[in-house]
Amino acid sequence: MAATTPATTAKVVHRYFEVSLFLLVTVGFLALASTGQLDVPTVLLVGGALVVKALRYRRQSEPELNPKSVTQLAWFYSVFYFFDLYLLSQNFLLATSHLVLFIAMVKIYSARNNRDYLWLALVAFMEILAAATLTVDATFLAFFFLFLLLGISTFVSFEIKRSGEACAASAPRAGDAALAQRLPQSLLLTSWGVAVAVLALGTVIFFLLPRLSAGYFSAYGVQPELISGFSDQVSLGDIGRIKRNRSVVMRVKTEEGDSRALEGLRWRGLALAHFDGLRWYRLPERPRILHGRADGSFNLPLRPLPSATRRQLHYRILLEPITTDVLFAASVPVALRGRFRLLGIDNTGSLRRVQRGFGLVGYDVVSDVGQPLPDELRAAGTDYSQYLRENYFQLPELDPRIAELAAEWASEFNTAYDKAAELERRLRTEFGYTLDLPEKREADPVASFLFERRKGHCEYFAASMTVMLRTLNVPARLVNGFLTGEYNEVGENYIVRAADAHTWVEVFFPDIGWVEFDPTPPDPNARQRSWWTTVQHYYDAFDLWWDEWVINYDLSQQMRLGRRLNRSVSLWSRNARRWFRRQRQALTAEINQVGENVVESPYTAPAALALALGVVLLLRGGELRDRLREWWLLRRGRQRALSASEATLTYQHLLRALKRKGYRRSLAQTPLEFAAALPPPELALQVRDFTQLYNHARFGQAPAESVQLLDLLRSIQTWKPNRKQPPQHSA
Repeated sequence: MAATTPATTAKVVHRYFEVSLFLLVTVGFLALASTGQLDVPTVLLVGGALVVKALRYRRQSEPELNPKSVTQLAWFYSVFYFFDLYLLSQNFLLATSHLVLFIAMVKIYSARNNRDYLWLALVAFMEILAAATLTVDATFLAFFFLFLLLGISTFVSFEIKRSGEACAASAPRAGDAALAQRLPQSLLLTSWGVAVAVLALGTVIFFLLPRLSAGYFSAYGVQPELISGFSDQVSLGDIGRIKRNRSVVMRVKTEEGDSRALEGLRWRGLALAHFDGLRWYRLPERPRILHGRADGSFNLPLRPLPSATRRQLHYRILLEPITTDVLFAASVPVALRGRFRLLGIDNTGSLRRVQRGFGLVGYDVVSDVGQPLPDELRAAGTDYSQYLRENYFQLPELDPRIAELAAEWASEFNTAYDKAAELERRLRTEFGYTLDLPEKREADPVASFLFERRKGHCEYFAASMTVMLRTLNVPARLVNGFLTGEYNEVGENYIVRAADAHTWVEVFFPDIGWVEFDPTPPDPNARQRSWWTTVQHYYDAFDLWWDEWVINYDLSQQMRLGRRLNRSVSLWSRNARRWFRRQRQALTAEINQVGENVVESPYTAPAALALALGVVLLLRGGELRDRLREWWLLRRGRQRALSASEATLTYQHLLRALKRKGYRRSLAQTPLEFAAALPPPELALQVRDFTQLYNHARFGQAPAESVQLLDLLRSIQTWKPNRKQPPQHSA
């Protein structure tokens, strides 16, 4: 067998450690690059440097940079860092990430001793830490697991390497060469096992530890999606531009039941009342501040619409980081709970976060989604307050054809509801939907839409209907929000994307409130489902789980998880009891049926008798056989000599006869000692003679005199003791 020296083993360990450390730094960089926040030059430069170093590692080349070069590069970057911070990146975390990557590359190309290796491990940890700050995406989990695996592998091999170097002065010993070859595989398997165990234990601890509000570095790392159309002023065309964006804005699901109950709802964001011909805006106002309870719940001061079709829905919204403080909800939200201390609500019923932040936001909402019936709206009348007339009849100077067209369409109707419904119908059926609009801003976009292009997207439809209603003295306003979204059957939730941004109209009816109308026709180029859609749904379902139960996991989630586990355990226990009850009832019924069949069968009695006989034979067969042989001997034994076994049977019969008379043989007594110990002389004499014949047949290997032996046995059986001297047990 080939042998190897400790030096060879140390070389294998050192090689394994270098590769593991290099992969650790590489995974940290890939996790950082996957956030999408690194600029392209940085990704290309660092990626290229890692590829070159990997090729040189394969050739087992020496470090490229000497200590003097490292010092010069460090001085250069210490000056460049401030240039990067204030002029290039203009972001502390990104500039610091560049610094971390610079240190990693320098150390990879110059590492020579254990201190350099420890620096590289620390830099790799800083890379994964920066990635965790810059992203909340589920892909981070894969990189984190790889980093955990390689981290364990690296530090285990480093400790073996360091210990081997400390023992290098010891005498060399021969070893098994196969051991050195199996060492990398053993280290890798050990690392896998420890990594899985740590991840499993960490998962349990993560879900059990009390949750605290965190996010000390979130202000640096959050990269919100730029979503226009949800600010205090919106120009016509803003919503159309974001409808080409497929980024996920939020996900919505019901807490219990089928999430398809949300189908057809719109997620209301911001209502705008004033129009200057080009843009919709709201006048500056201080929102009403609502204070939440200790559990983060709010009772919202919004009155549900009076309707016979009133219906409340409980659902949860997970809002991605976007550049707005607006909170979205369906129809009329009446209660909300989330990680908020304060909420703002304006006079249009729009909800806002008071503490500005762009992190991932999860909150639960209860909305009343019932809509009044047409007859209720027709009977509402036109008694509008002065406030409504001042704010929702306002119009800029318009093309006179707009008012004429509105009057023409509504000429046959008398109620505000019928006028609004007719304008909605005309716009949906007589105009086309498109996202392709002139790049040059139009002087009068509403008139251009109604009389020239006759096609546009939701903003133009909603703006036109609102303006036309106001020309008819019907209070109306424009609302920006989102459509229901795309249903994900895997995660049982709705995926709302920026492309689902939508604008519609709210019309006021006295004693009822603001009612939704949507004059926009369906998009004829709506995205079709395919097999790739299903793949995306699986990923999105995992992404939702990651955001909901990891990134946004808080005390309320912990309580919800506890309630779910309690319900699941109770349900399982209840189902288990029901199953065992059904099984017991079925078994009892089957046994009863079998019993009835047995009782009614003509073969039951013979079978029971045979069974009883078989049991007796099984349990007492040997004793029964001996009794039969004894009986045969007593009846037929006089006709021939008795063998040793037959003599033994007659002696056992003797002992039973004496036992009935009160004389029991001790286990310590021989047959002759027992005979001599019997008190009555005449009985002792007969037993002694019987015993001598028995011993002669049993141990003398000669047949016993059957006549004499059986006569003595009968005499002993018929002997009766003197009544004045009661029988005594032999000692």
